[in-house]
Amino acid sequence: MKRKAFTLIEIMVMLAIISMVSTVAYRLMTGTFSQFFKSQTKLTNLRAASLILERLKADVRLALIPQNDDEKPVIEGERLAFWFADDGERRKVTYLFKDNGVERSVQGGKTRMISMTKVSDFKVEESGENKSRLITVKIVVDSDLEQENRTENDKGNKIELRAVMYPRFFIESLSDEEQYWNRARQPSGGTT
Repeated sequence: MKRKAFTLIEIMVMLAIISMVSTVAYRLMTGTFSQFFKSQTKLTNLRAASLILERLKADVRLALIPQNDDEKPVIEGERLAFWFADDGERRKVTYLFKDNGVERSVQGGKTRMISMTKVSDFKVEESGENKSRLITVKIVVDSDLEQENRTENDKGNKIELRAVMYPRFFIESLSDEEQYWNRARQPSGGTT
């Protein structure tokens, strides 16, 4: 007579195979989703750091040559202040690192935070001498900075950007031609 049912051993072997396949599939799926969320967080941090750097670079491009001692740039680690052309006027712009963010304030204008994510470090340093003076900017963004139970993956989401800029407010760094034209424009009321 033919049997038409499964034995207990066959059922147990089938359950073992199904559980192994399910475990492998689960690990693959969790690893994939974990990497996806990590890369999304890193991308968000990179965008935030890029936004701060691009705003700073745009203002440095508009930087003006100081006309007196009051207009000399201030470079103090977590603070950068200089004069730039804003709507045809000379205004002072200040970048300040505070409360896990970078604040941009314009004299006679608005003060606002540039980044909506947590900035863990912002440093501006001057280096070089005479013809080769420059500023270096370091921005570190870590949106998971205040999480108490951070995993090792979360700690790896930190982004650090560095940039080197040669601003016009370092008069010694300007070419002879640019210095000549800036002196020529000043008596006629032109901006530098």
